[in-house]
Amino acid sequence: MIKSEILSPLNVQNQYTDNTELTGYIGTLRKKYVLNNRVLLIQAPQFLLNSFNVTVAKNRGYYAYPPTGLQCIAKALSGRNLEIDILDLNYLSLKRVNDDEAFDYHNWLVLLDEYLKKHTPSVVGVSSINIYSNVFEDGYPLTSILKHLRDKSECIIIAGGPIATNEYENYLIKDLSHFIIEGEGENKINYLFDCLFDSEPTRFPVQGIYFKFNDEIKQTVGQRDKVELKGNLIDTYDLIPIEDYNNVGSLNPYSRMAGQEKHFSVIQLNRGCRANCKFCGVTEFMGRGVRYYPVKDVLDEIIYLVEKRNILHFDVLDDDFLVNKKEVIELLEALVKLRQKYAITWSANNGLIAASITEELMGLMRDSGCVGFRIGVESGNEEMLKRMRKPASLPLLRRAGAILNKFPEIFTGGNYIIGTLGEETFAQMLDTFKFMCELNLDWASIATFQFTSKASAITKNLKSDGRAATDFVPSKGDSRREIPDVKDVVSGPEVFELPVDNVPSYEQVEQIWFSFNLVANYINNKNLKPGGRPEKFTSWIEAVRIAYPHNPYMSLFAGFGRVLLGDKESACKHLEDTKIILKESEYWSHRFSQFGLTHLVTDFPQNAEQVQETLGHLRERYSEWIG
Repeated sequence: MIKSEILSPLNVQNQYTDNTELTGYIGTLRKKYVLNNRVLLIQAPQFLLNSFNVTVAKNRGYYAYPPTGLQCIAKALSGRNLEIDILDLNYLSLKRVNDDEAFDYHNWLVLLDEYLKKHTPSVVGVSSINIYSNVFEDGYPLTSILKHLRDKSECIIIAGGPIATNEYENYLIKDLSHFIIEGEGENKINYLFDCLFDSEPTRFPVQGIYFKFNDEIKQTVGQRDKVELKGNLIDTYDLIPIEDYNNVGSLNPYSRMAGQEKHFSVIQLNRGCRANCKFCGVTEFMGRGVRYYPVKDVLDEIIYLVEKRNILHFDVLDDDFLVNKKEVIELLEALVKLRQKYAITWSANNGLIAASITEELMGLMRDSGCVGFRIGVESGNEEMLKRMRKPASLPLLRRAGAILNKFPEIFTGGNYIIGTLGEETFAQMLDTFKFMCELNLDWASIATFQFTSKASAITKNLKSDGRAATDFVPSKGDSRREIPDVKDVVSGPEVFELPVDNVPSYEQVEQIWFSFNLVANYINNKNLKPGGRPEKFTSWIEAVRIAYPHNPYMSLFAGFGRVLLGDKESACKHLEDTKIILKESEYWSHRFSQFGLTHLVTDFPQNAEQVQETLGHLRERYSEWIG
């Protein structure tokens, strides 16, 4: 628990009269709730119940990102006489699944009840970094917490973050929250607390606090704010057991590649993005432009985490990490020294903007311990890049790809989207497939188009078939990580023969994703070819497979990688895993038959030459598209 000191208020004019509806609403809340100085901030689970897999959880394959946004809120409130707790229900749920065989993950809200039995917060703030989906389906984490708190009716409820921002009207109409904080929350929460606690004002009135008063949705009157970035989150790490997060989950495959026993955390150098891509909600949430933390403040936090909390791997949260070359170089040069002393590693799972990639930066990334990152490619079709408003062209992306391939020590990949904007033709998707093969990076992270923001879908006039997202990676939408066949939908290698002018349906795009992913990342992976680095491929697949324990083509191709490395014992283990899965799964037996993989299980290559011969035969079927 963090207990803050009272600071002198800023010398600002009290403008509460501009928000008489807000003060009137707060007056009604005070009649129902007794305010004390205890505040609870809750992070919702980062998984969806309908696709939860206990084996994946026990393998530490689920995301366990620390509640950085709530730490920022706790820091912003630190000038008040408040006792603030952070309850990370994602961490606690995963920990209980790992530690207690009798724990029923469907009843994860018992963890919230356990806290509330011991503590009596009068204000509870809730946020979520889960995927944007149908938030009113049974078990959706953020909505479930809000309903649970509403039914208890013991505290004032505040919701914030991207999902709450997207759904502010529905959440207020359904009385699931008393207040919704739009976008960045630090200044807004301070202004709201000024009003709630009758404090001397510390902030000017700001827009973006929503509430329901007299059966109408209202918004505060005031200036539009942007949070000034300064300082660090060191004090707020007392609120979370950051050194235990790697014991319950991971940040992404990069953190698993770095070593699952390595304690991890995150770093943030800036907020916002210079781009305004049509498919992305960052600009709507953060506002235009990019703001920076002082590099010294970021380094102070990193050094604290390394030296005091034994954190040895970091993931960059920035949406546009490389926007300011001078600051990035300063940070990376400092990380080089830290790596020499502590053997730290880092990664950038969010992706980097290709236009900023230089050989100088790549050298510093390598020397500072970068495990890997991806660049945002999105499409191999120039027309689609323009329609996306992507700040890149195919020639620019080719130049970036050439630079990345000069630094094989780093696992690099590209981010790609298919089904973009709900109007992409199969010809345009094929251009993307061919381009990912041409760039020839270590990996192609292919996603199906999803709406990351309701505001984006409306303001950017994006097409929708009314579906809610399950995940950007279609196979994650099912607990078994399967994409079953659908009547009248083409699957398997035959997807490459689809009519090129056709705009595929949502179900068809999922099948295209499956075929593109298997062919580009496995059958045609450069690190399984002569002159490749099979150790990179194998390390990545073995890290990814933690989240896909029932996927046999991962184990099969990981076995190929182990054969190329001369590790026959590990190769045989992967082969046995493949056989077990195929014996138990009609679905995967069918998939292996579709792609001509079945005979490879009984005729498994025994040496590097046989692996190359096997993969060469597999690639022949797709030679028209892989080049």
